[in-house]
Amino acid sequence: MKLVMEGQPLLVHLAIWTCVAVFLISFVGVLLSIYLILTKTNALATKPDEMRLSYWERAARKSNRAGSIFAQNEFKYLRYLSASAVIGSLGSFGTLLLIIGIFGERS
Repeated sequence: MKLVMEGQPLLVHLAIWTCVAVFLISFVGVLLSIYLILTKTNALATKPDEMRLSYWERAARKSNRAGSIFAQNEFKYLRYLSASAVIGSLGSFGTLLLIIGIFGERS
């Protein structure tokens, strides 16, 4: 199935390009939220007192610091940012697939 844009109403064109734009913006938001989570929680940093620990223990502590986003109130805005970006990406991509499914031509 493919979407042939010729002969489609203007509203279909606008809906498709709006979904594409929202998906791209939301996808960038997902990447930004991942970056902010990793930097704000210091999940990528090795603290000086952890240098003597084994690799796996350091990795576990970094993972615990990244997981603190779900428990601490100071990271509430990051939870909202990541959730809204993921929901926006999935919603716009699903809507785009729905539009292509409805208005697409079967080859």
